[in-house]
Amino acid sequence: MSEQPYLVSARKYRPQAWDAVVGQSGITQTLQQSIASGQIAQAYLFCGPRGVGKTTSARIFARAINGFEVADEAMAFNVFELDAASNNKVEDIRSIVEQVRIPPQKGQYKVYIIDEVHMLSQAAFNAFLKTLEEPPPHAVFILATTEKHKILPTILSRCQIFDFHRISVPDAVAHLQNIASQEGVTAEEEALHVIAQKADGALRDALSMFDQLVAFAGKKLTYKAVTEQLHVLDHDTYFTLTDQALASDIPGAMLLFNEVMSRGFDAHHFITGWASHLRNLMVAKDPQTLQLLEVTEDVQSKFQDQSSRADLFFLVGGLDILNQADVQYRGSQHQRLLVELALMQICSHEAFKKKNLDGKLMPPAKAEAPLVAVPMEAEHVTQPVAQTPPAPIPPAPKVLRQVETIAPPAPDAVSEPVSAPEPPLAPPPAVVPKAPSSTAVTKASGLRKARRSLSPESGAIKPQPQEDVPPPGPLVDPTWSEPIDAEGVVNAWSDFVQKLRDDDQLALVATMSAHQPTLAGHKVSFVVNNPLQREQMDGLRTEVLVHLKTALQNAQLELSLAMREQPMEEKKAFLSDKDRYELMVEKNPSLEKLRKALDLDLA
Repeated sequence: MSEQPYLVSARKYRPQAWDAVVGQSGITQTLQQSIASGQIAQAYLFCGPRGVGKTTSARIFARAINGFEVADEAMAFNVFELDAASNNKVEDIRSIVEQVRIPPQKGQYKVYIIDEVHMLSQAAFNAFLKTLEEPPPHAVFILATTEKHKILPTILSRCQIFDFHRISVPDAVAHLQNIASQEGVTAEEEALHVIAQKADGALRDALSMFDQLVAFAGKKLTYKAVTEQLHVLDHDTYFTLTDQALASDIPGAMLLFNEVMSRGFDAHHFITGWASHLRNLMVAKDPQTLQLLEVTEDVQSKFQDQSSRADLFFLVGGLDILNQADVQYRGSQHQRLLVELALMQICSHEAFKKKNLDGKLMPPAKAEAPLVAVPMEAEHVTQPVAQTPPAPIPPAPKVLRQVETIAPPAPDAVSEPVSAPEPPLAPPPAVVPKAPSSTAVTKASGLRKARRSLSPESGAIKPQPQEDVPPPGPLVDPTWSEPIDAEGVVNAWSDFVQKLRDDDQLALVATMSAHQPTLAGHKVSFVVNNPLQREQMDGLRTEVLVHLKTALQNAQLELSLAMREQPMEEKKAFLSDKDRYELMVEKNPSLEKLRKALDLDLA
């Protein structure tokens, strides 16, 4: 064993000069210039998180203003350090006030470094105010704290404030590499990155972990040894997990999560780590934000490769799911199930993003009786539709699915829906027939369309063709100014009503078919019968107006709604809750006072 006592790296390699201070170049440069120009303030406040160089910079500053060398023992008589965490009483501050009056025996300044100054009591702060504001010319106070918000504003106003920021990962890695070379330790750059990230901006924490890892792994620090000893999930775990999610491999992802749990990792740590990984993938998608990745070049290339295979739908959806799981984790009664559910949802994103634009899961279709095959091509064929209202569809046998057949109306005849013929008792394998001729078009209603888009009975995911996604609606060109007339408005209105009828929105069809619109200049007016119809039309106003402008190629159109005057008996049948309440208040005004006194509101 060596005769010299062992010193931890944080003490052994504590900076003794300005150029050795890591990551605080702006502050060190300001202090050096103030010393060179002779502008020494009476009090300084160094604030910032732990392990960023506050006390170190205070000692260097105290030595520099007195012109002492590093090994000069006279510094001990000119620099006084006080730990305010354990010396926070009025008596401790009064002893400092008494010592301030005595000038230094050697050097020009006596420097008082008070660490953790926010721990002083209220009485101690008050006893310190006058001395801090008007100290002797030879006294300089340097206050250091990690919680600036706890210091009285009267103290802050008497100090020059320097905010020390966290040490960045590249700066911490460079400092660790320098120390490793001096200690004869061979360390992988990726391993030092893990130490710097784990330290979270505190260089002292990084040096403590470095000493611990050297004691564990010897003179060779590998990425595997560092992640194992610091209990950190490596990048490869999250890369593998993300590849499984992109491939919708739910069983593989569940097994990987089980392996992570068996290694002793916390499920909450697993969630936050994967969220950070997805954030890095999003950052890696754009070359402009690539500099935000605090990883080595090899890992950066891995992020770029995987981000090229993951779209924004997957990344944003995954981050949203993981964020919700992070918020709900502490209050969950079954935390593992919560994480596994989030895992399955993310793995299902790629499979369901083309089925449902909002990314939510869709229930599988239930097993039903044999259905009549309906040609998919029939939905895209446009045929004239009879203007008369369709007659009620007669009930079909239970083994059949009713199908509407719409054909061009023959002379002196009205088209009626018919039932599909009964299939044979032992039908051959289902074969989808070709599209029907122009004389008849098969059309399925909304619920039956939705049934075909769901998963098959086996539960497997059935991909939806891209062409089934409806194209975006036309945009209104503000330069449209085609001439319009009342007949064109009525025809465009009828076309919109027909679209509603095709979508089975019969309530809106009845409302818009009650009257015909009128045209006055560029204003289209429509009359409704009651407040309920007015509410329906208000919700449909924008869609109707866009349809009229597009169909008539005129961007100056306006839509005005008016309500027909009704007898009171007819009004009462369509009054909303608010209208009924207003009628009650007209009869009895004290009802409104009672509502306000009880602080009630209409739902």
